[in-house]
Amino acid sequence: MFEHSIKVPRHFKISANIVKKVATEGGSVKNLLYDSKLRFFRTNVIYALITETIKHSGDVDKLFEATGILTKEPRLDPWLAKVIATELIFGKKELPGRSKPEETILSYKELFEKVPLPPVEVKSEVRRPRYVRINTNLLTTSDAIGAFQDEGYKFIRCTSGSYDDYLKQIQGLTEYDFTQDYHVKTMFVFHPNTKFHDYDLYLENKLILQDKATALPVHLLAPPQGSVILDMCAAPGMKTTQLAAYIRNQGKIYAVERNEQRYETLCDFVNKTESKCVTTMHRDSLDIKKGECDDAEYIILDPSCSGSGMQLSIHNYVEDVRLARLTSLQEKFLKHAMNSFPKAKKIVYSTCSLFPQENERVISNVVKSSRAKWKVLNVKELLKGNWNNFGSGMYGEMGTRCLYSKPDSDLTTGFFLAVLERDPKQEKPEDGTDKETSNVKKEKKKRPVEEDSVAVEAASAELNDEEVLKDRKKKKRSKEECNVQRLSNDNTIKNKKHKEADSETNDNVEENKFDNEESKKSKKKKKKDRENDLAEEINFVPDNNVDDSIEEQKKKKKRKNKENEVEERNKSKDVNTNLENDLAEEISFIPDNNVEDSIVEKKKKKKRKNKENEVEERNESIDVNTNGDSCEPVKKKKKRNKE
Repeated sequence: MFEHSIKVPRHFKISANIVKKVATEGGSVKNLLYDSKLRFFRTNVIYALITETIKHSGDVDKLFEATGILTKEPRLDPWLAKVIATELIFGKKELPGRSKPEETILSYKELFEKVPLPPVEVKSEVRRPRYVRINTNLLTTSDAIGAFQDEGYKFIRCTSGSYDDYLKQIQGLTEYDFTQDYHVKTMFVFHPNTKFHDYDLYLENKLILQDKATALPVHLLAPPQGSVILDMCAAPGMKTTQLAAYIRNQGKIYAVERNEQRYETLCDFVNKTESKCVTTMHRDSLDIKKGECDDAEYIILDPSCSGSGMQLSIHNYVEDVRLARLTSLQEKFLKHAMNSFPKAKKIVYSTCSLFPQENERVISNVVKSSRAKWKVLNVKELLKGNWNNFGSGMYGEMGTRCLYSKPDSDLTTGFFLAVLERDPKQEKPEDGTDKETSNVKKEKKKRPVEEDSVAVEAASAELNDEEVLKDRKKKKRSKEECNVQRLSNDNTIKNKKHKEADSETNDNVEENKFDNEESKKSKKKKKKDRENDLAEEINFVPDNNVDDSIEEQKKKKKRKNKENEVEERNKSKDVNTNLENDLAEEISFIPDNNVEDSIVEKKKKKKRKNKENEVEERNESIDVNTNGDSCEPVKKKKKRNKE
């Protein structure tokens, strides 16, 4: 800065300071302008100067760049120079004082006039009405209406029609008309030229100058009385004091602010509005860890932003680096709000920006990546369809569920808002863990069992598909025995079927299994009767030696079968497979895959085959005897079997 004896006019310095804060911190011009320190200053003069400076900010930057004034005059403050140059080129065309900064700007006037500037586009600017909120901690809405009427204002009831009807109504307000807001019932709407800075209700903090858009977050959060609320970026305290009035000071509000100067402003505003349920905290919200403010049920988050939605905003264009830094900070705040407060059930996220990077994209990124499960509520449904501007479909359904407030159509400041609610499925069970995490653990426990069952089914399918001989080489003897036990029930059923089929031809064999003296006698009688019947038909008397020879053959075959069984148990797998092939060729028998060539099955098959052979031999012997021959053919066949 210059060291000069003549002081710079105060309204230039104040305007330069506010423009700097708006540009660097994204603050609200009105909040900064109507600070308690400037309340009794000529705010209308400063307001007009700030308005022109921000309006022509781009043109002034081009003048400075073309003339190189900031490079040639390094001691000149750029923000003060911008305000003075705006007054000289676009304002009154003259400067009131003779301070060193003013003299420097005047020396560049001719160079400024030579720089070609694009023609100024005249836009039909939509004038926003004056919104005021009643501090119901100190004054009721009915008393406020009476006070306004005492001042000569005429109360017009808010329309009961649509939201568009309401917008037409407030655009038609005359200078002495006022009405109640369509959504926020503690807010009243006046003509744009209405002044309240010297009004008694304003000076007594019963009347708060607050735009409608900034009052919507509390309206949509709607915490009941007795709730615990957290305002993560509280200064200057508009939403904090509105929350206190909403719950009628019955509950608890944590108001957190990191900046020391803004924290002092917050504390002062909380005290003046008698928001007794508010506990102010001078710290960074990101430093609040689990165990602190754990009882917070409702959270309101309005982090630092570009301020592109403000009518008096210098941020028509924001550098990508600064925008990326802001969005990163906003995502950190929202993640912290979702994950660090276990009892939180509802969050309202808002910014005074119209850039989707700070709004829908932040919501989409954080909700998808958050550990805790939150869902974005449809603001259109919450407002019962009485709103016109919503988020972009570029970010899916989440984007369309958000709300935008735009100056040209909603007659408010530019604003974004999203309402998030914790998924009710994430209610915590008695053990303290989330339902979702407990379900995941149960699924993990079930997975090994399911995998084992799938593996068993696959193994059995492979065994059924592969050849019997290859399977036997791969299996162990212990596994064979287990399979035999498992299939024993099936084998018994099959054996019963075979026995029933062979019962007609093998009556003698089956009768021998149920040995008792009476049954044997009856069987012998039946045999003799059959033989006598046959002998009578062919005039032949049977010889008893035939029966004896048949019995001897049975005994020898039984002994031989037992010896074969012992040998089969002692032989190796390869010997067993060869034996099965030999037996299959001799008796034209194909092993059954379903029984898996068990030893017990082979024994039963051999017994059954031997019994069939015995019946055949017996029949042959009878045929021989009937032809008048001796028992020699039977003996020859016996020798053949031995060979």
